[in-house]
Amino acid sequence: MSARRSGRELIFLVGIASLLGCLVFAPTFETVKEGYGYGLRVTARITFVFFLLAYIARPMVVLFRKGQWLVRHRRYLGVMAALSHTVHFGYVLLYFAATGEALEVTTIIFGGLGFVFFWIMALTSNDASVRALGMWWKRLHRTGMHYNWLIFAQTYLFTPWGIAVALAAGGLRLAARIKQRRTRRP
Repeated sequence: MSARRSGRELIFLVGIASLLGCLVFAPTFETVKEGYGYGLRVTARITFVFFLLAYIARPMVVLFRKGQWLVRHRRYLGVMAALSHTVHFGYVLLYFAATGEALEVTTIIFGGLGFVFFWIMALTSNDASVRALGMWWKRLHRTGMHYNWLIFAQTYLFTPWGIAVALAAGGLRLAARIKQRRTRRP
């Protein structure tokens, strides 16, 4: 079995186990709203972890010469993030259907665009799409990653651990970008 295949299988195994674990080991709730709220929080956090691993893969190599495994497997980390976020989307639908609460228009627009970016990036995470889209593939994925980073940072703005992790990941990407630009100059 190749290292790439075993890494891919490990990523999907951990991701699926995490998603199933949040269901199997979920505490009991008195209301459906509490249960779906729990599902929303857990799936968002699982998505955040897989997303951040893909997001920091290249900067880790550029800055510290560590993280080659992440770079080799970031496609699968991103696809797992999209899969987890799709489960999260299901919880969004279930939560609002069960509670009758209304979603704010800004949440529908900006959050909805985040889902769309995740899905488009997952659907184009293959060699054929890279060849077909050319330079637009890189632009699409870079825009989608930064947009979703911004959504996560805004979502976790008032959660000290979440915003710290999001800002650290953004800082890593910025530092790697600056380092790459400086090394390219004559």
